[in-house]
Amino acid sequence: MLSVVTSPSAARVLRSPPGRYALTRVARADPLAVLGTRWAESECWDLKWRGFFRLRPELVARAPLRFLDWTIDGQPLRDRLAFANGRVCENVTFLTEGSYGDPFAIESLRALLGENTSGMDPWVQYDDGRAGVCCSASGAGGLDCGAVSTDVQVMETTVEWRNVTYQDGLTGEVGGPDAPAFTLRFDRTQYETTVRALLEEWST
Repeated sequence: MLSVVTSPSAARVLRSPPGRYALTRVARADPLAVLGTRWAESECWDLKWRGFFRLRPELVARAPLRFLDWTIDGQPLRDRLAFANGRVCENVTFLTEGSYGDPFAIESLRALLGENTSGMDPWVQYDDGRAGVCCSASGAGGLDCGAVSTDVQVMETTVEWRNVTYQDGLTGEVGGPDAPAFTLRFDRTQYETTVRALLEEWST
């Protein structure tokens, strides 16, 4: 005899072989996240040298940089990238205001689809294959100044961002004690629909 019993906490299968009962817990897959976007702003500063001999540095605020930020289940991805000491993530996506047609933006989206971006590597993808999710807001472009990166895995029905964390632009070192990595799983149809819509918009 085989009977299936479900509960809010877990699915259980109750088997009754001769003379004994066995209770087996069936593992559930991690819930799928929903990838989205929203417009955000990042503070920007210019370094000015003051004084008669121009030896006194001063940071001068300029207009904030507007960019299309990634969201996970409606919440900014950058919220999950805060450091252990409380410092917030200052990286931005390649999708900045006015960057339509920009090759950095276009190829960064193709990298997140798992497509070939060899023409723009290492600007949107590191040598180890990890794709850039957010880069420096300095305006220099590319991943040289370090970035938030991930190992994109496209499977039959899902897409995974494995080990999302910071990556050093010079050494390629991934993560650290102050920036633990995490993994996100998406429904492939929802994920690709979102990213390809952005790719079409930025390619025009």
